[in-house]
Amino acid sequence: MTLVAILVMLTAGTGCAAVPQERTPAFRPAAPQTAPAADGVPSRASGAEHPSPASASAPGSGPAVAYPWHPGRPELGVQVYWDDNPSDSVELIRLKARQIVDYVVDLEANAICVSFPFFTDTARSNAVHGARSTPTPERLGILLDEAKHSGLRVTLRPTLDERNLTAANRLDWRGTIRPVERNAWFASYRRFLTPYLALAERTGVATVVIGTELNSLEGDPHWADLAAYARTLFSGETGYAFNWDVFVHTTVRMPVDRVGVDAYPELPLPDDASVEELAAGWNAWLDRRARGTIPGLLLYEVGAPAQDGIYRHPANPNNGGPVNEVVQQRWFAAACRMARERALAGLYWWRVDFHVDPSTVDPLRDRHESFAGRAAEQTIRDCFSTWRAVR
Repeated sequence: MTLVAILVMLTAGTGCAAVPQERTPAFRPAAPQTAPAADGVPSRASGAEHPSPASASAPGSGPAVAYPWHPGRPELGVQVYWDDNPSDSVELIRLKARQIVDYVVDLEANAICVSFPFFTDTARSNAVHGARSTPTPERLGILLDEAKHSGLRVTLRPTLDERNLTAANRLDWRGTIRPVERNAWFASYRRFLTPYLALAERTGVATVVIGTELNSLEGDPHWADLAAYARTLFSGETGYAFNWDVFVHTTVRMPVDRVGVDAYPELPLPDDASVEELAAGWNAWLDRRARGTIPGLLLYEVGAPAQDGIYRHPANPNNGGPVNEVVQQRWFAAACRMARERALAGLYWWRVDFHVDPSTVDPLRDRHESFAGRAAEQTIRDCFSTWRAVR
């Protein structure tokens, strides 16, 4: 029986998560929230199966990375976003994880970043928490097992979801939160991170990104304490992801091992711009930060919808127009060229949805931000196969 057939059978009995909304500037899950547990980690759904990875079925066999990452090689990665569906059984999670990992390996990648949501109630709240769509460490561990068995370098990245924020004020997002009491907010965030840091250490994760696009909190002295605490539980690399708009001019130094950026530079170029023109635009944007090679810098997110007008607003959601695969393909090719020529530490393409089978997507009807089944998919393979050959 094929993997697809098994998935169909299992899905019929357990249900699937809803198709996620578009990202602007980041994914917002549609699943309803539930009350957090006392420790800030989401409670398990009543009656749902949540055994630890060790008690679940053993990781399946699949294709392995041909050229595994090691120090000195770029991180050639894909972002996987996991908005959990608690009704998914352990067996279904394992199957979904396996098909996602197989797809990432097929793209010639050597790395995967698993991003997942956590929440705050308002922009002024002093606490964060998990919710129904926040995967528990036990469930996340299944995907991490599959990735590790295929030889992928793994990054774990909790990301503050914006749904509650924009519901109250459409101008608010994770980069504008303003906790009334920052001591309380950072203490709450520390409690939330604790079991995920322990998971990362237990499963051999290479990097934990301890903050993503939190513009309004950057430079706060609490980060030093949080980073020091993270290192007491996790012996790997810590990271931070700046948003593209502040990255090129900020003087803030985050107390982490690796700085990255979610890269969506807005370029005043028409849809018929060439790859050369787009690469020049990417370079002009990054030159505002530093010129020449930047071997310590990661692009944690590179992506854009397959639609007209994306060069001016690459983080925009579906604008209602038709699919335009060419503009997305050129954007990806230009970003890869810039990153390779400037010897960056690597890049991660945004994004693959954990609940979507990339082999069955309809490129004409799928989310515009997806690259699965579209021309940009081959551009990713070409980028990674060429880049790995020179490092």
